[in-house]
Amino acid sequence: MKYLFILLGLACLATGCASTHARETQLDRQARSAALEPQDVRRTVEKMVDSMLADGEFIREIGGARPVLDIATVQNRTSMHLDMQSLTDSIRTKLLRSRKFRFMDRMTSAEDLQFMNDQALNGLTDPKKAVRAGAQSAAQMYLYGALTEMRQQVDGVTDRYFKFTLNLKDLRSGELVWSDEQEIRKEQKRGVIGF
Repeated sequence: MKYLFILLGLACLATGCASTHARETQLDRQARSAALEPQDVRRTVEKMVDSMLADGEFIREIGGARPVLDIATVQNRTSMHLDMQSLTDSIRTKLLRSRKFRFMDRMTSAEDLQFMNDQALNGLTDPKKAVRAGAQSAAQMYLYGALTEMRQQVDGVTDRYFKFTLNLKDLRSGELVWSDEQEIRKEQKRGVIGF
């Protein structure tokens, strides 16, 4: 009889441990689903850029021409590691493809300058058509933004809010001519571990 109780106790412990392991695995899976996923980022960027393209009022206000923009890398103010340069590149690419904007490339390299010097000095290029340093376009507007994260925990449920904000600033006047924000909400429930 004594051995029966010991065997039952051991069986109970073994079952409890297996149950605990299964629940921990499920908790890990829930934690991963509460993270910001690449498709969340992609959809949000597309919505914000579509919003900007749909609002042509600020373009009309500056004369209706395709304004020259510059863009700063979107800031990451979250606890997650995200490739913000890739995100910024996606925004630039979608806006450039719309043919409503032109973009500055701040990465003028030594090779670019060498091409300019070669044109000016080779004697084969028409001096009136040669591209010289100092003739590049200047940005009229500046696009910048941030991704922020907020958390709230109530009764074992953690709500995570991610908010994208983009702003477009007129460099001449210093005015914000367009702004938008989008939120992504993720919910994570804390499991109960027991037998």
